[in-house]
Amino acid sequence: MMSMKTEMKVLLYLKRNGQYEQGMCPLMGRISIKGHCNSTAQFSCKVKVNPKLWNATSQRCMGKSKVATTTNREIEKMLLLIRYRFDELVEAGKKFCAEDLKNAFQGIASVQMTLLRLYKIHNEEFAQRVGVNRAESSYYQYTVNYRRLEEYIRTQKKVSDLPLKQLDMTFIEDYALYLQKEWKYKPATKIGHIKALSKLMNMAVYRGLIPANPFKGFKTQQPEQKKRYLEMDELKKIMTVELTKPNCILTRDLFVFSAFTGICYCDMCNLKETSLVQMADGTYWINTCRQKTGTPENVRLMDIPLAIVRKYKGMTDDGKLLPMLADGSIRTHLRRIAEKCGFDFYFSFHQARHTFGTTICLGNGIPIETISKIMGHRNINITQHYAKVTEKKIADDVSGLGFCLGSKYALNGATLPPSHILKDMSRRKPRPRRRKEADKTLSTIKQ
Repeated sequence: MMSMKTEMKVLLYLKRNGQYEQGMCPLMGRISIKGHCNSTAQFSCKVKVNPKLWNATSQRCMGKSKVATTTNREIEKMLLLIRYRFDELVEAGKKFCAEDLKNAFQGIASVQMTLLRLYKIHNEEFAQRVGVNRAESSYYQYTVNYRRLEEYIRTQKKVSDLPLKQLDMTFIEDYALYLQKEWKYKPATKIGHIKALSKLMNMAVYRGLIPANPFKGFKTQQPEQKKRYLEMDELKKIMTVELTKPNCILTRDLFVFSAFTGICYCDMCNLKETSLVQMADGTYWINTCRQKTGTPENVRLMDIPLAIVRKYKGMTDDGKLLPMLADGSIRTHLRRIAEKCGFDFYFSFHQARHTFGTTICLGNGIPIETISKIMGHRNINITQHYAKVTEKKIADDVSGLGFCLGSKYALNGATLPPSHILKDMSRRKPRPRRRKEADKTLSTIKQ
């Protein structure tokens, strides 16, 4: 094989002094490079061959038995991979020896950047940004993603690491199946791991480690779309249910506050008494910035959230506007509230933000552009995930459209009896000649 005055040959032979008890011999290989750097390197093919079937001239197994066919197929795959790695090193334009080609073929990290090594670099860089523009919880999730990927490569691929250039669509498909079968991950969790890995490949592309993302275009099973918002009657049931435990009452009040303001849990934890501002017209507003994006979030407090603020005023010593419970406690109390309300579903605290966008705002005629500004979104497409058009919204809008158009247009002759229909074209019989042609074409197709 000639390329840039560099020639590569592979010789396969049996290591007969290393026979196994079954009489099988390990298959060995020798790579020879001639050109800029003359060198050789030996390697193990990790294939066992019956010496009675081996043909040293053709370097293949003889016969058409299942064992011979399977072994020859493995040899062909191995040789194709060696040629592929050789072409990559040639295209890189750097001098290399047979040992470099051997390392590239076997996936040793000294030649190419590997997947787990790049993941470690990413996590180390991410850790330095925690507290600046990244959250600690996100860093923890990346460490979990790394452990799952490391276990997959070690247990399924039987290697310690993989070069980036060996990754293909088959790898990501097998990895997605591994997460689903071995770890019983739901589609949403599995998608999170896949997206993190695809993001890592984009990072490798930006740094010039690989020419393109090998996982681009991969699609996995999407989770079932669930209703994220609460209907008005469901929200009213939560607001009026009888609760006895103080922490349940506090959780309910915090949920209702979020449902009428659209402020998420982490931003509610950051609210201070200075965030509450009274305007010249006597109205109260929450002026803050979102922790996730840093965009301004300005919300006018209606009567219900304003009453909640006044109810818990002065209960915190650190200047916080509301006494917030831990996330785990809130989830526990929300389950109890769902049982009290007789709901057959569990609702999370973040559903309050969806309820604000869909039921409170869009359901009462607030334009989606205004909702996007209120909720502190940078892109209106994100707002569309929160503000869903419900059937009630469609019915109200269409009824309003009918009321507006009812007196503006009139059809001349709409009240007159129908005119005489001259000919019913639906009962027209096809011409005999054309019918014969159609039957002939149909019989030709069936044959």
